[in-house]
Amino acid sequence: MNQPSKIAVIDDDASMREALSALMRSMGWTVQCHASADDFVAEQAYEAMDCIVTDVQMPGMSGVELLEWLRGRQLAMPVVVITSYPTVAVAARVVAAGRSAFLGKPFDGDEMLQTVETLLKQ
Repeated sequence: MNQPSKIAVIDDDASMREALSALMRSMGWTVQCHASADDFVAEQAYEAMDCIVTDVQMPGMSGVELLEWLRGRQLAMPVVVITSYPTVAVAARVVAAGRSAFLGKPFDGDEMLQTVETLLKQ
């Protein structure tokens, strides 16, 4: 039997973390939530994740900086970067990092699930 995928949700907004966690769990995935990218890195939680969903704007390390940090360490798990303030520059940085996706808020729940599923299959 296959193990469920492990998804990390990183967002400083507690309500967004809860909503994303419930959405991911609805697919049978295991979810681990973090209030900041700094906490996620400090706990070395990235070592066990199959996919990461992170907000861009957070205190400390941003979601894009987290993505670049992961890639700098040759960690290739997929990352979905979300933001309320989508810009072409941020989207370009996310796309350049590979195995990642960029979604502006608000996004449709089905769109988020489809994005994560697609990245997990790559």
